[in-house]
Amino acid sequence: MVTYNEIDDMLKPIGFCLRGGFKDKLTTILVGNVGSDIWKMFGAEYDDWVEPDPLDNWTRTHLLNIAHKLDCKVVFPFEGPRYAPFQKWAMKADSVFPSPLGPLIHPVYGLWHAYRGAFVFDGEVKGIPEKPKMKSPCEKCHKKPCLKVCPVQAFDGETYKVPSCMDYLSLNVDSDCMKLGCMARRACPVGEKFSYKPEHGHFHMDRFLRSRMVRA
Repeated sequence: MVTYNEIDDMLKPIGFCLRGGFKDKLTTILVGNVGSDIWKMFGAEYDDWVEPDPLDNWTRTHLLNIAHKLDCKVVFPFEGPRYAPFQKWAMKADSVFPSPLGPLIHPVYGLWHAYRGAFVFDGEVKGIPEKPKMKSPCEKCHKKPCLKVCPVQAFDGETYKVPSCMDYLSLNVDSDCMKLGCMARRACPVGEKFSYKPEHGHFHMDRFLRSRMVRA
């Protein structure tokens, strides 16, 4: 029987890590990244960069390979419709909470983490850690800097004005938001040491802008 730590060790060489898990009828183990560890590995080989969704394609290739070795299924958050409920799973497996910006916030990592997939086993996985008993860091954050720095006030704590954000990014490709990553996200003081490297942040903003332009 495979253990939680053994799976985690298989993921480390490619910059992924396990993000908790739970057992219902099946055993679900979440896979993700913290900070820019994934960025150190992604793109190391020319073939990694496969358009139109290079990071998704890279993730799929590596996790399918590991799932084959583990004899389990793998589910991805970017495959749908009928998308898997990753945010619900994340809140069930780990101490993450809705943030004023939308993405789940972690008390240690802040907004600098992500969920890239989930391994699903028919049987048990030994050593799944219990969900940590932690509270949302947003509860005691009264200044809410994340809601004050966006150049177009795209966030109000309840909604995200996507068109305003898109218009700004498309007209300001040399802005800090595009070069370094979302300014509102970077304003959050939680988990600063895990913040994405500039080129990592730029990649996500560039891909976000491209995806929205394609839909339009």
